[in-house]
Amino acid sequence: MMKKLLVALGVLVVLFVLAGVAILVLVDVNAHKPRIDAAVSDALGMEFRIRGTARLRLFPTAGIVLSDIRLRNRGSELAAAETLRVGVKLRPLLSRRVVITELALEKPVLRIEKGTDGKYNYETPPRPAKPPAEEAGSASPPLVVSAGSVTGGRILYVDRKAGTETILDAVDLSLHDLSIPAAPGAELAKGISFVGDLSVKGLKSTDLAVSDVRAKVTAASGVYRIRPFTMRLFGGAGEGGILVDLSGKTPALAVNYTLSKFRAEESLASLSRKRYLSGPMTVTPDLSLRGKDAAGMKRTLSGSLSLRGDGLTLHGMDIDAILSKTEEAQSLNLADVGAFLLAGPLGSAAVKGYRFEGLYRSAAREGETPITRLVSDWTVRDGVADARDVAFSTGKNRIALKGKLDLVNGRFVDVTVAVLDEKGCAKIRQRISGPFGAPRMDKTSVLQSLAEPILGMFERTRKLLGRSSCEPFYGGTVSHP
Repeated sequence: MMKKLLVALGVLVVLFVLAGVAILVLVDVNAHKPRIDAAVSDALGMEFRIRGTARLRLFPTAGIVLSDIRLRNRGSELAAAETLRVGVKLRPLLSRRVVITELALEKPVLRIEKGTDGKYNYETPPRPAKPPAEEAGSASPPLVVSAGSVTGGRILYVDRKAGTETILDAVDLSLHDLSIPAAPGAELAKGISFVGDLSVKGLKSTDLAVSDVRAKVTAASGVYRIRPFTMRLFGGAGEGGILVDLSGKTPALAVNYTLSKFRAEESLASLSRKRYLSGPMTVTPDLSLRGKDAAGMKRTLSGSLSLRGDGLTLHGMDIDAILSKTEEAQSLNLADVGAFLLAGPLGSAAVKGYRFEGLYRSAAREGETPITRLVSDWTVRDGVADARDVAFSTGKNRIALKGKLDLVNGRFVDVTVAVLDEKGCAKIRQRISGPFGAPRMDKTSVLQSLAEPILGMFERTRKLLGRSSCEPFYGGTVSHP
């Protein structure tokens, strides 16, 4: 009995293989290339072409292999791939039905361009609505694919107006449980669902280099969750998650991330060729926003941002030596020092290209300043960042900042930088206001230094009595040296 069963199974396998061979021999897929080109072009609203060959493959799995495929839109090439492999079930082909089991792109190149008119090369003009079918029927079921993959991909993003270019190299993507909407008028971004693993060897732009990107991506009902998401940036290791919500009328984004022990000098290299600050730092953004353009996103930006570092070095000046002399302390542009060091990633963006050289041109300074500890914690609401705990300490001094950064309008709002005494009271202070690009700096106010020689005896008496007349400027986590 077992022998007969095995013989029967063997016969079935042979028949199955012979059927597959017959399909490969008798079916000329190349004859259907024009129909495939036309069908895909109509579905995408773009120009799709198979420039290479189309063939059926039986081993190791049955499928259709298309080589040298191109996708054009608005007169330029949008995408190309060396090979597109479509895995299919073999039996349904005998009855002229196609059941897809796998989609695989090998060495694709995607080129996204934003023109000087602000439009993207993947945008297509609205097409006239198709007349409804005479017979009412159920909506087209989604295309369900067990697995999909992208190997050796490359993505190029060009902004013609800004003159910038970003390249992603060695992009690999593995997808499972892929479901693609097939109903007429269905939005791909809202209807597609999948679970996938993404890896990118490198991302390069004018002033940024990211490497070793790894991410787990899930998509359903227009919501994309990217977690865990790891990468290497500025010599540091990043880990966290990103949520992109396209389900509503207005896109939304949430970022919860930590970039640990990155090098300050590498992150600031795009702002100036000179090395101003060096050492390890950690930044943690926990931010959300929504909007259809950059302006709308800025107006809704909310959350928190923290930048911290220990054992840093400020190059080009010795702050302690300058502050030890009243005359030099008055000539120090304290506002520049505070804006540069304390504002962290928000302030670095805010003052990008502004007065970095001026910080040192104001006096011929030399030396360097060891920064014992730097804390820059901000609360962000509706595009306005409020300094929650912003200060740094040197070997002999502590400097703090208070105020707000209006990112929507690009302005400093009541920002004050102060040199503190051991009680957190301001000894020297300077106020910053106005636009990021051309801020107004009040004259440095020396509140205690000039009077200390005269009032020293009274100050010592107040300390003995345990009383102080000053109002603390800072009460955060950075201790006095």
